[in-house]
Amino acid sequence: MNLVAGCYAAASKTRHCQSALRLHNARMGKTNRPSKGGPRRVGTVWTVYRDATRQPLYCLLLLLPLVGAYELGALLLRPAIGPEPQLVAYRLIQSLLDWFGAGGIWLPGVVLLVTLSAWHLISRHPWRIHTWVLAGMVVESLLLTVPLFVLNRVLLQAGDPAGEDWRSQLVFALGAGVYEELVFRLYLITGLTMLAVKVFHVPQRVAIVSAIAVAVMFFARCHFPPLGSTTYTLQTFAFFVAAGAYLSIVFVGRGLGVATGCHAAYNLILLFG
Repeated sequence: MNLVAGCYAAASKTRHCQSALRLHNARMGKTNRPSKGGPRRVGTVWTVYRDATRQPLYCLLLLLPLVGAYELGALLLRPAIGPEPQLVAYRLIQSLLDWFGAGGIWLPGVVLLVTLSAWHLISRHPWRIHTWVLAGMVVESLLLTVPLFVLNRVLLQAGDPAGEDWRSQLVFALGAGVYEELVFRLYLITGLTMLAVKVFHVPQRVAIVSAIAVAVMFFARCHFPPLGSTTYTLQTFAFFVAAGAYLSIVFVGRGLGVATGCHAAYNLILLFG
């Protein structure tokens, strides 16, 4: 009986303390009820969105229409115009595949889709898709083009390339946005970072910065002869270095999908704006 009485007394004391605490919180204007909105809700939505946009499945779904449009456009225009020889990143993938004995003008697109699909399977992310995340990636990609237009305005003050068929420019704009991000950002930055960290035991931050620097220089150089077709000037070289650095930061911070969407959107707005 003494044990039961002791437990009852302890429980009564606990309830008394809880009542006193609720009274104190009420006087201080506090509440224990969970909030239905506010910063915590916004932070949760942003965390879900931020993590989802970096997953390969969302990148694949965002890039799939761009890849399809480029490949279809290149196929339709190839007999008359043949836009793909100007696209250095596309040719680099083709050359690597040819070296392995796997030829085919459509294989770079397949490589992109297989890369993202395999990445998704290996990472074991869920297959569930939130359409609002994809819509947000489109909006974010458009917003992130603003710094590129500022760089264009400051360094180039240029518009559309003169004397070229708009259909060829359209296909080129799509292909550059997709395959340059694939080669110079996903493959080069990721590959160099993994090599530096895993093999040479370089600190990760140092490895990422070094990989970005190398990728930026390759990205800028490949736009000029003999690889590219852009006429070299100090202003154009500075623009490609700055744009490459910016897109690399977007890639590292926001993932392949948003970086590719930003690049492609910039090219398209510049062409039709």
